[in-house]
Amino acid sequence: MTQHFDDPATCQMWDCYFAELDQLIVPLGEDGRELRDDLEQHLLEGLGLAAGRASTPVQLRDALAKLGRPIDILRPALAESYLSQGAQNFNPVTISKGLFHTLLAGGSRVLAGFAFAIGYLFIAIFVAIAIAKPFWDEHVGVFRYPDGTMAAGFVARSAADEELLGWWFIPVALTLAALIYILLTKGLRRLL
Repeated sequence: MTQHFDDPATCQMWDCYFAELDQLIVPLGEDGRELRDDLEQHLLEGLGLAAGRASTPVQLRDALAKLGRPIDILRPALAESYLSQGAQNFNPVTISKGLFHTLLAGGSRVLAGFAFAIGYLFIAIFVAIAIAKPFWDEHVGVFRYPDGTMAAGFVARSAADEELLGWWFIPVALTLAALIYILLTKGLRRLL
């Protein structure tokens, strides 16, 4: 919409801002296009172009600075979009993107986003431990020490330790990871 501006510097500033915005709104689909139209109209009205007044590059720069960077404006919408998609299709990459944007967006959902991120981190740990079992059989598993205490995961073993699960540790760890993943993702869907 640079036809509103006569000055090339103003046109370039407008085009750069909305080119960055256009790249970011792709995951939002139709909602992103509506948001872009609203931002464009808001800027034009703020500059007085809707009333037919001319604008200078300084006025546009100030208006864009007040509006903020496109990523800062879109981060909450991107977080919600990615989390909704991830909760529907159980895609861990989409969920990770949603949690990333939630944590960086700030606001009231940061605590929930942090809690879900910790939950997904536990899933990754369970999977990593299960994968490590064939390589470090003597140090990965669930162990009982002679004094009755127990430890699970990567453990420095002594000869007196008793391994409780053996090779059953792998399916148990993967099953726990899958159950936690399903529960967290359903909880995420409920939260949204």
